Amino acid sequence: MELLKEIIYQRLWDMIFGGDMTPGSRLPGEFELSRQMGVSRVTLRAALHRLEKEGIITRSRQFGTVLNLAARPRPKLLVLLNPLDDLPDTPLLQMISGVSARCSELGMEVDTISYDYFTDARFPGDRYIGVIQTGCNFYGEEKLLEILNHCGLPVVNAMAFESDPPVTRQTTILFDAFNAWFDGLKYLLSFGHRRIAFLLNDIGIIERRFNCNFEDFRIAVGKYCPNDRNLFLFPEEESRFQDTLSGLMDSAEPPTAFYTYKVPYARLIYKFAKEHDLNIPKDLAVMSFVGGDGASLLRPALSTVDFGYQRVGRIAVDVLMEHDRWETAEYKPVIYTPYAIFGRESTDHFITDYTDGKRHSSKQKKRKFIKQERT
Repeated sequence: MELLKEIIYQRLWDMIFGGDMTPGSRLPGEFELSRQMGVSRVTLRAALHRLEKEGIITRSRQFGTVLNLAARPRPKLLVLLNPLDDLPDTPLLQMISGVSARCSELGMEVDTISYDYFTDARFPGDRYIGVIQTGCNFYGEEKLLEILNHCGLPVVNAMAFESDPPVTRQTTILFDAFNAWFDGLKYLLSFGHRRIAFLLNDIGIIERRFNCNFEDFRIAVGKYCPNDRNLFLFPEEESRFQDTLSGLMDSAEPPTAFYTYKVPYARLIYKFAKEHDLNIPKDLAVMSFVGGDGASLLRPALSTVDFGYQRVGRIAVDVLMEHDRWETAEYKPVIYTPYAIFGRESTDHFITDYTDGKRHSSKQKKRKFIKQERT
């Protein structure tokens, strides 16, 4: 029913602002209009009530339904989503929430559409005043870039990698990912951790996110803590990742903390800890680089590097609304947004029983992390 009401509202909106009507025009009566729309009068009234609430029409017994003299459509932004994103496990929903809140304050509306709706070069540019796109890791040959570059609208990329602006040539909202990563690492080090394992995305993504090759990234990590290759794990590339974790924890020098690229990887460590009766943070500390609202709901609550994605959404709208200042510039602006360390219970334990980086007692060294079958 709600979907039908939305469809009828949109059809009425298109009829009013599609050039068929002028201010002061009268819409057909409810009986005739419901017949034309093929819906009940109850459904029609819900759509008309919304138009009346928005000030587009006036309804009265004497004059019927009349288009207001000052009626005009509310400005509308388009947010383009990556169809590959797993929305519940990404900060994208928070960013969209920020966009929606800021647009509401400015008297604007928002449409959110997946990239895969654009199968050719056609673009409904006349419906929108600008586009906020959320793609990243571009190579320059994507069909989407071609469409956006010729859509005739200002475009802001709100979820980009450091490597994207030279490729997309779009106004871009960026995080200082490299320094943010190492500030998160320093936070773990401040609790006494020296041997830290890293759960990362694939190497290509890491290189483009941090704008350096992986070996240089590993060397930079080595300035703060051991950077043995076996401490760099790639969960999505291993079919038996839990076995890999068991082997690492069973080694002569197991890590005391895990620093993960994103929250879903941290949840793998939570699962491992539960299966092996390990306490977070006393036995293992866990921290995630890319956080989100869901991190605070885990038990124990997960420490994160937080980029304030709702704030990013609001900034993207404000930057887009100032497009006349940058739209014709040869080099589009790149705006860096602040980040913060959110320390929570998953790291709230100081390591004191280590010597030269080895903090494990003989009892801990003997512990075997072989998953036991429950009977």
